[in-house]
Amino acid sequence: MISRIKKLAATLEKGSAFYVSSVSDVFYLSGFSGTFGRIIASPAKNYFLTDPRYRGEVASTDIGKNFEIIITKNFGFDLKKFLSKTKTLYITGTTELPVYLNLKKFTHPKISTSLAGLRMIKDTEEILLIKKAIHINEEALIHISSVLKPGITEKDLALEFEIFVRKHGAEGLSFDPIIAFDAGSAVPHHKTSGARLKKNTFILADTGVKYRGYCSDLTRCICFGIIRTRLKDIQKHYNMVKSAKETGSRAYKSGALIRLADAKARFSLKKQGNYDRLFTHSLGHGMGIDIHEPPSVNAREKTRFKPGMVLSCEPGIYIEGKYGIRIEDDYLVTEKGPKKLGELNDGLIIKD
Repeated sequence: MISRIKKLAATLEKGSAFYVSSVSDVFYLSGFSGTFGRIIASPAKNYFLTDPRYRGEVASTDIGKNFEIIITKNFGFDLKKFLSKTKTLYITGTTELPVYLNLKKFTHPKISTSLAGLRMIKDTEEILLIKKAIHINEEALIHISSVLKPGITEKDLALEFEIFVRKHGAEGLSFDPIIAFDAGSAVPHHKTSGARLKKNTFILADTGVKYRGYCSDLTRCICFGIIRTRLKDIQKHYNMVKSAKETGSRAYKSGALIRLADAKARFSLKKQGNYDRLFTHSLGHGMGIDIHEPPSVNAREKTRFKPGMVLSCEPGIYIEGKYGIRIEDDYLVTEKGPKKLGELNDGLIIKD
């Protein structure tokens, strides 16, 4: 963690400081995941502030090697004392409004993107943790595909998924699983329900796992006892989405404009019969400690791909009243091109 706080401090000019308050940012810089931890970074020294509840926890970690630890009983007083001589105070663009208003009482905070920029580029440790989260996620998707039976509900499968990942080392979920049967899958953010499974059902499973603070995000489609005529229709649309995913992910190249990947995936669907009109969300998003991190892979993104970025690629088409097909994997941008971080095949899963 020391290199991360040093990198942030290196972006600061003399007399300035960076105030870090979000749980995710504090975890990124220090490894601390408690509910109350604050960081003040400066060119001269870095401070970690918490309250007496966490005295023992902080003492048992390496935080003291990288920060001067302040156990505060009067946070407002101590914060004002530390920042009173600061000429310029930087904060992130995601700083909560109450925090911002409190800081404005005794300083004039400015928004900086330097910390967000550091978090966009994953180091070796982060990539390994994300890969482990993906591996558990993939195993769990295989598992829930194996327990399908008539009468099981969307909520049953979501619970089965969570139990499996927790038994296999995950600390929890990146987000509540989206398990959608048939027409429910045509709603991109379907709310998992008590709908019961029956033969001739299409299933979409969008799931995420959290492992030691880092997220995964995968989506697979399953056909359960689909009759031949319907299966042919599903496979046609599935292959269109799969082709768009291959086209879009190939564009995750270092130095390339991110928005072009989104455009190429949409053009792929357009060429196959104007199906781009049924692709209603972004192609992907960054991920790491949070399930959605900058940059977004959409038509408005102005930045370029850089080595170390980890992003999802998840094109989809949604046919109202029938089904929605989305295929999602997580990719690492490298100097040599995009690298899929998982191993699970992205083909349509067919179960009798």
